[in-house]
Amino acid sequence: MKRKINKIGNQKFKQRGISAIQIMLGVLVGALVLIGGLSLLRWVDSAKVNNDLSELNDLKARTVSYALNHNGSFSGVTQETIIGLDFFPSNRVSGASGSRVVQNQWKGLITVAPATTATANDSLLFTYTGITSAACKELSLKAAQLAAAISVGGTPVKPSLGTLNEATMITSCDQGNDNVTIAYTFNR
Repeated sequence: MKRKINKIGNQKFKQRGISAIQIMLGVLVGALVLIGGLSLLRWVDSAKVNNDLSELNDLKARTVSYALNHNGSFSGVTQETIIGLDFFPSNRVSGASGSRVVQNQWKGLITVAPATTATANDSLLFTYTGITSAACKELSLKAAQLAAAISVGGTPVKPSLGTLNEATMITSCDQGNDNVTIAYTFNR
């Protein structure tokens, strides 16, 4: 097999290196991989949001059920009480009895404490830490129908039994720099 030799004037040379087409193909493949990776991350985050919304529905139902069985009061309720009543899936709970913690889907913690919407200790406050900013926006928007009140990063975005202030919610979620704390209040 003969090699093709190009001539310019009296000089002979062979092509070396890669062509512009090969470079463009490499850039295109790299861009497709990057876009695919980003899409996968968004899809995973969206799946986590959907799982959390399902969990929030369960927490609300369990909160109402607990209130019905305890004269509408959450006085004296602790994190251990709620864990002991199986409010959370067992795969999210870790640690020894008396010092157990609950992890959310973003590997942050979930804490629980009695709260007040109308009368003392008539609600439970579930605080989620380590939420991404994008998930914060989606969760807050969708959970507004479930929760009596929501705060993001300590800022009330849905006052007790009020409506969600989307502008405040977006600002608060963005200020968290992908490490947002959301507090949901569920009442009886």
